[in-house]
Amino acid sequence: MTHTAKLLIAKVLVSLGLILLMLGALAVYSVSDLPEWTASGRFHLASTAFGSVLALPVMLYAIWNKTLFGTGRSVRLMAYLGLVHVLGVFTAGAARPNLAAEYYGSAQQVFIMGINANIFMNALVFAILLLGVLLTIRRGVDNK
Repeated sequence: MTHTAKLLIAKVLVSLGLILLMLGALAVYSVSDLPEWTASGRFHLASTAFGSVLALPVMLYAIWNKTLFGTGRSVRLMAYLGLVHVLGVFTAGAARPNLAAEYYGSAQQVFIMGINANIFMNALVFAILLLGVLLTIRRGVDNK
């Protein structure tokens, strides 16, 4: 498979991963109980905050560097942005006891194949984005 084909697949995968990540966050906010500030609401607020803080330098670089458009580097950079956001969710998950937070309110608990849906979807997005990164790597070349 040529690098051009791999780059196209990587672009589609990274785009899909980022769309899932962002639409998933919107879906959570549209059905969550944030106005009541339950443990579930505190968890989602914390995961968004951690992800945003971790992603900010990457976002600024992507916004201001005009030479990245359409290259393997730009695809990787956007994938890294999504990966950092997912790591923010996992960081908040690991800190749940200290935050007095949970993934869901008791009435919202959802499982996919026996796994908490939040963990499952974020792990799926992480895998999609990581695959996108791997497809953009060219050995022995300037990685453009």
